[in-house]
Amino acid sequence: MAPATNPTTGEAPPPARPRQRRTPAAQRQAILQAASDVFLERGYAGASIDAIVERAGGSKATVYALFGNKEGLLTALVSQGAETLAAFVDALPVGASLEESLRAIGRSYLDLILQPRRVALFRLVAGESGRCPQIGDIFYRTGPQAVALRVAEFLRAAAGRGQLEAPDPERLAHFFIDALRGDHHNLALFNSTRTPTAAEMARHVDFVVSTFLRCCAPGNAGTPSP
Repeated sequence: MAPATNPTTGEAPPPARPRQRRTPAAQRQAILQAASDVFLERGYAGASIDAIVERAGGSKATVYALFGNKEGLLTALVSQGAETLAAFVDALPVGASLEESLRAIGRSYLDLILQPRRVALFRLVAGESGRCPQIGDIFYRTGPQAVALRVAEFLRAAAGRGQLEAPDPERLAHFFIDALRGDHHNLALFNSTRTPTAAEMARHVDFVVSTFLRCCAPGNAGTPSP
């Protein structure tokens, strides 16, 4: 059967292009993007695998194969941030000073947690974890705790080189990260019309790093004990 012609031009339409199959990586990312959209629009409890598949394309079988279930999707979404920061820390120049490295970590961490979607996800989890404790546990383990463990490894290595005192690297990592978060995260959470400027974040990182290094200088008797 001949293809129908365009009634205006009298020309046959161009042949349909074969639908390109997405790579596994592209398919995975499309599912995660759809999951993020659906979670933020409907809340975690109101989201469904069907809605995510409808948004992303593909099949439920693919979602289950890649992520297991809805909790697996949330885990993957949250862990993306921790993995990004871990890769950044791993890529720091070997010859960089401790101060330069800590400033770089601080800037990267603030850039990560102040992304609008990250702030929205934090609000979502904080709002729903009382009714659904497991999502709060997922968020903590794959987000804040994973970041702190990677920073603790960095501090432990720096202490091994004699660059600072770190009797309890994990506690010190939480101390550093919490100081970095400071009031900027609260500002982003509770006043969405007021985003910290790049200059404000730079001054904050400078203050946190310089204070941290003074407290943890090698031989500093004031270093907190574990």
